[in-house]
Amino acid sequence: MTHEGLRIEFLLRRDGLAPTLAWVRRTLRIYRAAALNKGHFASTDAYRRRFIGSYCDFKRWLTRMRADAASHELMRG
Repeated sequence: MTHEGLRIEFLLRRDGLAPTLAWVRRTLRIYRAAALNKGHFASTDAYRRRFIGSYCDFKRWLTRMRADAASHELMRG
């Protein structure tokens, strides 16, 4: 599991699904903006790859959550 995956799992256990979804969406936007901002340290060679990797982890998790929700909806429907 990725570092971000561990953070997400912790938040899920501590806070539940809705707050975790909000945190992931908010953090995804923040990390993306930081990596694209030439004045932010996240855009430097030392950090850019890590921020982009975390962004991708968040996107993958959100995609899995949508797929899981859709499959549960199909099972109920």
